[in-house]
Amino acid sequence: MALAALEMEPSEEEDFRPLVAKRNNNCNNNNNHRTSNGSNNSNGNSNDSFDKKDHRRNVPFMLFFLLSSNRLSMMTSKKIAMVLAVTFVVLVFVLRMDFTVTTVDTVRTSNVVTKKQHNPHTGSSFGGLNNVAQPAGAKAAAASITTSSSSSLSMDDDQTDDGYYFASLYQDIVIPKSNVGHAIPSLNAHNVLNLWGHYVHDEFRSPYASHLYDKPKEELERQQTLHEQKMEQIRTEWGMWKFQDPAGDDDAEERPIADFSDVEYKDLPAIDFPQYSWQADEEYVTAFLQEARALVTRMTEGIYAEYGWPLKKKDGTTLSQQELEQREQAFRIHILDPQENEKELKKQGIAQLSTVAMDGLVRKLLHSMMTNDHFFVVLAGHSAAAGHGNDFQQNRVITFHRIMEPVFDKLGMTLISRNMGMGGVGTLQFTLGGGDFYGEADILEWDSGMTEKGPAVDFFNKQAILSGERVPVIFNEYHFNVMAETNGTAWMGKSIWDLSMMPETTLENQNSIPFAARWMDQKEEKYNAVCWEARTDFSPEKKQSDHPGSQVGWHPGFRHHQWSGRKLALVVLKALSIALDKWEEGTQEGHPLPDTYWHVGDTYKLIRNNLRTHITTTQEGNDVRSECEKLIKWLPRICRVQMHGFGLWTPQAHGDTSLLNIVQPALNGYKPYFKTRNIYDGFDLLPYKQAIPEGEIDVHAIAIATNTPAPDLDHSWMEDGDTDENSNDDKTTRRLLREGSEMAFRAAALAQESIDVTNTLPRQNHLRKLAENAGSDNAVVPGRGWELHGWSVVDGLCDGSAQSECKREKDSDCLMYGASDNHMDLHGNSLSGWLVFNVPKVREGIILARMEWWCGSQTANSLTKDWTEVDDGKTMDTTPWDTPKQSSDPQGRHRILKKPTHDDLVPSDFEMDIAINGKIVKTMKRQEWLDHTQEFVKNVAVFPLLNDESMAQRDWEGEPIEAAIRFRSKQMPKQTYCISHIYYA
Repeated sequence: MALAALEMEPSEEEDFRPLVAKRNNNCNNNNNHRTSNGSNNSNGNSNDSFDKKDHRRNVPFMLFFLLSSNRLSMMTSKKIAMVLAVTFVVLVFVLRMDFTVTTVDTVRTSNVVTKKQHNPHTGSSFGGLNNVAQPAGAKAAAASITTSSSSSLSMDDDQTDDGYYFASLYQDIVIPKSNVGHAIPSLNAHNVLNLWGHYVHDEFRSPYASHLYDKPKEELERQQTLHEQKMEQIRTEWGMWKFQDPAGDDDAEERPIADFSDVEYKDLPAIDFPQYSWQADEEYVTAFLQEARALVTRMTEGIYAEYGWPLKKKDGTTLSQQELEQREQAFRIHILDPQENEKELKKQGIAQLSTVAMDGLVRKLLHSMMTNDHFFVVLAGHSAAAGHGNDFQQNRVITFHRIMEPVFDKLGMTLISRNMGMGGVGTLQFTLGGGDFYGEADILEWDSGMTEKGPAVDFFNKQAILSGERVPVIFNEYHFNVMAETNGTAWMGKSIWDLSMMPETTLENQNSIPFAARWMDQKEEKYNAVCWEARTDFSPEKKQSDHPGSQVGWHPGFRHHQWSGRKLALVVLKALSIALDKWEEGTQEGHPLPDTYWHVGDTYKLIRNNLRTHITTTQEGNDVRSECEKLIKWLPRICRVQMHGFGLWTPQAHGDTSLLNIVQPALNGYKPYFKTRNIYDGFDLLPYKQAIPEGEIDVHAIAIATNTPAPDLDHSWMEDGDTDENSNDDKTTRRLLREGSEMAFRAAALAQESIDVTNTLPRQNHLRKLAENAGSDNAVVPGRGWELHGWSVVDGLCDGSAQSECKREKDSDCLMYGASDNHMDLHGNSLSGWLVFNVPKVREGIILARMEWWCGSQTANSLTKDWTEVDDGKTMDTTPWDTPKQSSDPQGRHRILKKPTHDDLVPSDFEMDIAINGKIVKTMKRQEWLDHTQEFVKNVAVFPLLNDESMAQRDWEGEPIEAAIRFRSKQMPKQTYCISHIYYA
């Protein structure tokens, strides 16, 4: 009876649900089961893998069941002896057998995957059944759909398609959260699932062999063969990641796991690490450091070779000592005394950092490796930084991410990289929200020299230090006085633009120069971006252009972006090399690594406190203000406090910061919403045109190479129409694979959409206030005439990451452009009523609104076009409003044909009322309102809704505040104005 129970095969639901149901932090092998603090616990583990160890643990309970006293009392001694003998045989069989139970974790990488929770450095976290762009992954997704369709899921009537059923399998996604109170939410569901990473980093499957390409099967098979040949060559010539836990598979599964959940900044004291955790195991760490060094060396040498400076030349000789010194000078990373670093930017090399900054970066990397944490790289800047003119996946940050994500994975970390650049503006529109829009950053780079200078840049540096849990290493050419203001503790660096190590390319010599280093003068082959790569799961209705727009002189091409990404990769690899040396040095007297090498909390606090105490204002007539304090002269204290924000411009790291989340609905339930969503889901396929030419150095292939055996997965399929009904062979067609992939993509999108944001100001309090003055003209009741409006009003993921799926609207003629930057806002007029916000935890008495006076017209708002009174006379009407379903039809955009003036758009009787907590506290007349339209930098004008310094003087944590505005004019009641951001502290 017990034996029969042990041999039962799992049902289909048990077999496939692990694919999508239990990806706690990164839906991959490395981070499965990691909790929000980087430690591992039992949350969901029992359903994630079902291996022989799980069965073995059940044996004692089975024996207890068989030999319970009640049963023994009914047996003779002979029968008892027989049962004991049978039980002994069963026990031996169970302990020796290797069960054939099939789950995603055990199939995916030959059982290496199940060890990753205890051993975060074995194998790769990417690919296998989680690669839904390959046949085996698509089949698993299709099987999950089939299984779920027959299960009893709780659904609304309109949620009956397979996408919603499949989405239910993502219900256990866990978004990691820090236990540091001022940390910034920085991960979304797409970052956690990382379907893009599974597609791109699959060591055993070519991304160009996906069944999603609209190409013949023969071509896809050719691509797969080329990929297998390349990877074998890489392993032979460059080496591979081959770390294994010295303890062996069985003992490795039993390793205790350090718990960081109750420790601020995860700074767990060395004494509190479990005795046999990997961090405390000398043999483990020694083997890991050896493999880590080899990986860092391979990657560094790979980049050098990619740009024509290989250690081993084509003739078989190696670089001489003199040539090595020349290479070192050409690719030099200057590590300078802090005072020297503040001087003029170096002319040669790739970057410069102060010794303090490099020490900080090393400390950060050691911390992330010790805690198996996330590591965030963020770029802020203008259109050139954003990658305009190129496909989004070609921008500098994503090219960095593509080669470094698998490196971080092997070292036990999770890399998140974001390009937060925006065309036509600088960084101030985000910086006024502190780090809320950017998310947490370990490395933060500013590149917006064409659009802002001076005070706004100093403000950027200061908010970078003051915001969030982490203090970043800041790459910015302009440091101002931040080193002095932090007593020399800030982590500052600069990127150097030097192409002297690149040979000049001509038509005659181009084929002799490495592909990556060709035409760096951009005279030829500047762009190779495409607008569409034909695929089988979606075909745009609108004809797609040959290439994106904005291919102008000041926008760098794809090679310049890749070089910028490679420079940053070399800086990080240099820091990793130093970190690994320090790890070895620090553990000479024992393991784990002493706290002084890697704890970050006290260092973060020191830098921030230094900055706060050094910033001063005017004293005795001597203007000693920092540049930052000159930015908004009537509000210098924004330079001393962590700012926060909600907005509608993208990119945004996390959906919590959407302005829509704090808008109070009207009494009938209406509030502005997206009328359209992306017309297709899932990552874009890698364009064939952008593939690395055969024979060229492929640094990414070097990064993903391991000695892990290829998983035993079924990737067989046949073209539609080739099925032989009489054959017993697998009849999986391209159509079925496509449908499986589509459902996985849709399910991921639904998982993202399902994330809820808690309203921090209870709705019942607001209703009580309404009841107090409901009959008054000054009743602060949310209006029903505000509308979402902007460049591309389409609901999609625009977070600046590699997982971004942005601006996929029906009328786009370049869907793969994919840039995350987008301007949206709420527009309303004098008939729209009150726009009411619930602003959480206002502590410093600051609430600001970014507005545009020039954005609208008297016909722009579709809601109020036929109204003659405020809210169409229905302000207090509570008849429920039913949100229309999203469609793929684009919303109309207002087009401004000429540059307007204040007299054109702001009538003489214009007024704006401001209400705080249900009471009107100020009415701005026209001239005062116009005074605030003055822009501090391009396209950033802010209006004070609250500026109460007395709140900042209180010893408290702050409180939620309801802020509201309304416009009033009888002369031009339908003239619209826009609000895109609320900033507060």
